[in-house]
Amino acid sequence: MVIEDWQDEAVYASLDAADGSAWAWEFLRRNPRYQAQWVEFDRTWQALEAAYGRPPNRDFCAWKEDPRAWIRVDEAHAGDCRVDHDKVLIECAFGAHWGFYKFPPDPRDGAAAREQRIAWRELPPVERVLESGSTLSDRPEQAALAFDLDLPLKPQLEQARRELAILQRRRQREQGLRLRTISNLAPGLLQELRLLDAQAADELDAALPLLGGEAVLAEALARRDGGYLELSWLPG
Repeated sequence: MVIEDWQDEAVYASLDAADGSAWAWEFLRRNPRYQAQWVEFDRTWQALEAAYGRPPNRDFCAWKEDPRAWIRVDEAHAGDCRVDHDKVLIECAFGAHWGFYKFPPDPRDGAAAREQRIAWRELPPVERVLESGSTLSDRPEQAALAFDLDLPLKPQLEQARRELAILQRRRQREQGLRLRTISNLAPGLLQELRLLDAQAADELDAALPLLGGEAVLAEALARRDGGYLELSWLPG
């Protein structure tokens, strides 16, 4: 992909009104593994189209029998992909691996999320608290509630919603809890992207003192290598 000039804030202006989906894509498309895998995927896809055609004239019956067009389900992050005789089509398996639906976008395509050509997969399940004890820490952004499983769940869940709302407001007031929203995170996210671009341009030494140092770089790398998914779930 084209490396943005990390020193020119104007080149990032399109992110001023970006939602979580767009921010997530900005980090993922800078991931070197995604870039390399997309090149391999695209090479295979172009070869398949050369052999079997493009819609509406594609010979899909022949396409799906070609071993290049699918992988075994036990080798894939199949997610919600359709499984056909223990096979998953490569385009769905590719997206599931990186956490999205729809056709895998070219990492050079900065508008893919804004134009809704990428759709992120669901939130992970709520962390389960086992009978042997909570896995949660005493961090202010975490809380655990107990439920009686031999009683109806609906009224308990409603009560839990009220209790959590009260607790959230109290911790905001007393412990400085700050809600994770895109608008709150955006200034830091921009710094992280600029550091990633500086690293790609071999100019990291110059950028680090200006953009928060090693701590911000560590956040940027963690977000590029998997943490981007959280951004797609956050409110604006």
